[in-house]
Amino acid sequence: MKNKFLLILLCILSPAFLFASSIDSISTTYKDGQFTTYSQVFVSASDSICSIVTKDYDYQMRYNLDALFPWALKGMNMRKEKKELMMFYFKSTSFNKETSVLRGIGDVIIPGVITFPNIYVDCKLTSKPTINGNSTVYLNLLSSNGFIKNMNNSFSVTPVANKKGNWFILVTNVRFGWFFNIFLTEKRFKAIMEWRLKQFIHNLKNEAERREKVISSNKNTKHEIN
Repeated sequence: MKNKFLLILLCILSPAFLFASSIDSISTTYKDGQFTTYSQVFVSASDSICSIVTKDYDYQMRYNLDALFPWALKGMNMRKEKKELMMFYFKSTSFNKETSVLRGIGDVIIPGVITFPNIYVDCKLTSKPTINGNSTVYLNLLSSNGFIKNMNNSFSVTPVANKKGNWFILVTNVRFGWFFNIFLTEKRFKAIMEWRLKQFIHNLKNEAERREKVISSNKNTKHEIN
């Protein structure tokens, strides 16, 4: 209950904090077996473009996982691209429209020690519109066969006052199953998971800013022709 209260408080206070802050940041805390990672990046792109990028990620995560690897999951080593302390092979997702349940399936490998094949993670994937016209995407764990014990994530877009841009905000709370809880110390979590969360949110930032530049370039070209 205390952890939920702190998360709610963080969500309420975060916009005020973000308007006062001008730097990207990522930080992880650990308490009672739970890792909480808070990430924010400033995106030099309009509200509409940021919203479209978020919706594209949401849709492709539900229905077209492979389409995410060239951009949203780029550089995250989610398909055994290189050997690490812990390796992942994210195989597939399936989405049930009626229940809003997303099932992800993949392998988790600790090289030279053990491989956990076909681990499944069932999550409730939902999105809710916000007052600024964007939406917040929520991913909450329902069940898993050992890898994760508890998880709730949120991704939101917050416009920045007096600036042409938005904040992408990612809050991740995860508690691993007993084996991984023993294996994943705070230091290992940062080396295995935190950098991936950072890479993910920067991937979305890069895509939004790329689209902003394309649209601006097209407008300039049209203006020169006219």
